[in-house]
Amino acid sequence: MKEQILIIVLIAIAFYNCDRRGSARENLQNSISEFNKKQTSLDIVTYYPEAYTEVKTDTIISNTFKVSIKNYAKMDSQILVSSEKSQTKTILNYHRVFESEIQIAVASKNIFKTTINAKDFKDTSQSNFWDDATLEHVWVNQETSNANEINLGISIINPKNSSHKLYELVVDAKGKQELHLIEEHS
Repeated sequence: MKEQILIIVLIAIAFYNCDRRGSARENLQNSISEFNKKQTSLDIVTYYPEAYTEVKTDTIISNTFKVSIKNYAKMDSQILVSSEKSQTKTILNYHRVFESEIQIAVASKNIFKTTINAKDFKDTSQSNFWDDATLEHVWVNQETSNANEINLGISIINPKNSSHKLYELVVDAKGKQELHLIEEHS
């Protein structure tokens, strides 16, 4: 009787091990595969600057010109600087687009008022620079400004290829303007 019980136990063990459920390694690989199929893609998005940025300056030159400049980030406009994609995640890096509001007054009378952005400077001869360009900053060049004219420095950058252009906007006491390209780096 012990032999019959032993034979039945051995047959049961043989059938149990041959049930085609697979090895532990195969089961683990199948579980990982199913888990990865159920995972959604993860998007990591970064912005420069992260939050709204505004710099406002008021300048008086030679008791003649009063200049007010507000440089600010547009929260609804950005430039894609880089992107990396893998099976489960995407990393996107953006640079926000900037604009400047400029107001110039002589003897409390406004002679110049405008909003400047990179699109205002777009030059068709170098379209690759302008495709991803944004205004960086506008400022009063106090060293070259005098009682007859205001010289504004205007910096435009392309964050995608790390190039820039520097302009000078000259505005005289009557509001007449002249724009000059001072420097460019591609």
